[in-house]
Amino acid sequence: MKKYVYLFCASVFLVCACSESNPSTSSSENAATAAKNDTTPVGGDRDEHGCIPSAGYVWSAVQGKCIRTFESGVKLLPAEMPTDGSAVFAAYAIFSEDSLRAELFLPERGGIVLDRRTLPSGGYAWNIEDDDTYNLRRDVSGEWIAEKRGNVLYRQAMEK
Repeated sequence: MKKYVYLFCASVFLVCACSESNPSTSSSENAATAAKNDTTPVGGDRDEHGCIPSAGYVWSAVQGKCIRTFESGVKLLPAEMPTDGSAVFAAYAIFSEDSLRAELFLPERGGIVLDRRTLPSGGYAWNIEDDDTYNLRRDVSGEWIAEKRGNVLYRQAMEK
């Protein structure tokens, strides 16, 4: 019986010794600390368009709604994949319903709206008028490519 009494007393001592309450801390300090540690729950954030970034949603100017680029877009991988084992970030091309505009979501820039132009050789390319910075088009094999001033930056990720 004495064993149980000693075991009970030791348990009570450990529980009391390990508790985090601090009698010298006022309740207002405890409330301030709790508010400071309170973070927005996943999905509780919204941007200026009402999109939820923590759930993967971004605003698409060409579609006029919140989208997940990885669900709605054409996935483009870097034309030159890193050889040092570093992370690979994809770009995505999103098209308007009528295909007159495209939005190129680049890892380093976000969405860039491009307008469709008819090429002299036939076919189309999407770019900004009088601006040779970004160009989105299909190459001779039919894959989408994103280029900047003639240098291919991203190429469509083909399904295997």
